[in-house]
Amino acid sequence: MERRQLLMASAGLAVAAITAAPAVAQRDRMEGMAMPMTDCIDHCLASHRMCLETAAYATQQGGALASAALVAMLTDCAELCQATANSMLRKSSLHTILCRACADACERCSQECVRHGDDRQMERCSTTCKTCAASCREMVAKAI
Repeated sequence: MERRQLLMASAGLAVAAITAAPAVAQRDRMEGMAMPMTDCIDHCLASHRMCLETAAYATQQGGALASAALVAMLTDCAELCQATANSMLRKSSLHTILCRACADACERCSQECVRHGDDRQMERCSTTCKTCAASCREMVAKAI
């Protein structure tokens, strides 16, 4: 019995180590970054998610919300936000170029979403994109 308990305990520790490894690796990666960069990454990822969710929502709602132009803008903004976050995570020398483009895309997306301000999802998307745009502009300003 003692051997079995020992094996079970060591298996539990191995599982705990495996599940903790990604969190530790991410923490170690992020420790070398300035706080505004980690904030900007978080804002980009939040905008990426919100734009994809809003594109799906708009398509389901139909009508003016499901216009090809709006869904394309939401999808393009989501893609650019994800690429920008990835560039910062990799500490790419091109991240300021992507941040500038992301800020522009998010600002345009925010303005388009606010046109449908009577819709709560569109309002939330507008706010999320506006926050991301401001964060990306701050990253660009710090790089100059």
